[in-house]
Amino acid sequence: MRTLFNFLVKHNDWFLLLLLEGISLVLLVRFNNYQGATFFTSAGSIAGNVYSIFMDANRYFHLKKENDGLVAQNLALTRELSELKEQLTEYKNNEMLENSPIVEGISSGYNFLTATVINNSLNKVNNFITLNKGTDDGIRAEMGVFNSDGIVGVVYLASKSRALVIPLLNSKSSISCRVKGSDSFCSLSWDGGDPRYSTLIDLPRYAQFATGDTVVTSGFSSIFPGGLPVGTVEEIEDSADGMFYSVRVKLFTDFSRLTTVFLVGNDGQEEQEKLEKQVSKKGK
Repeated sequence: MRTLFNFLVKHNDWFLLLLLEGISLVLLVRFNNYQGATFFTSAGSIAGNVYSIFMDANRYFHLKKENDGLVAQNLALTRELSELKEQLTEYKNNEMLENSPIVEGISSGYNFLTATVINNSLNKVNNFITLNKGTDDGIRAEMGVFNSDGIVGVVYLASKSRALVIPLLNSKSSISCRVKGSDSFCSLSWDGGDPRYSTLIDLPRYAQFATGDTVVTSGFSSIFPGGLPVGTVEEIEDSADGMFYSVRVKLFTDFSRLTTVFLVGNDGQEEQEKLEKQVSKKGK
């Protein structure tokens, strides 16, 4: 306290000067209109600048909170956009299915689904295709898969939301086919070569056909209905034993551009397979 008192006594001249200056300023502003207006205008401007600086600082400190809110909003919009794209894709796929001439030619007793290819391979001996749907969507093993051009393969496994397809481009694939216009049926098999071609094996020598003829599914299985397009006869050779024909087939399906596929299910497939297994067991 004594130090403060000594400080005030020591610098009393300065404090007296500041007091007189303050009184003079008040009198000047109080009794002179021009000086008063100028003072208050300047004071308002200074106060406005100070307030602006304060608000900028306040916004800066709240920027992280606002940024987090924008990030959350952006994620929600992205999720909504993705759902809308999926719905649009599903609508387009269903429209393609309804307008497909292949489906129109299939008799009753079959049900159809659509799916999108999310993974595909071409350069392996045993290729696989993954679809974006599974058992929750009605897909099950042993369903036939085709697109607007021709057959693709057969469903091998299905989980709740995904399905794995053995395509024609797989050495384990074997599809019962025939040359259109002929009653002789045979198997379509792939040798692991060019993905544009496959081979008809065990085609009887008495079968009547020529290059350029269309190859279709035979219908002699519980998977594919008969008459689905497969490809065209490209080249005819004798089999190794000379008892059958070996036919090189150019496939209609372009597996390098595969996106949307259709799945076909036979309503009587389980009953047919059950009966055939019973006959097979009795034969043993």
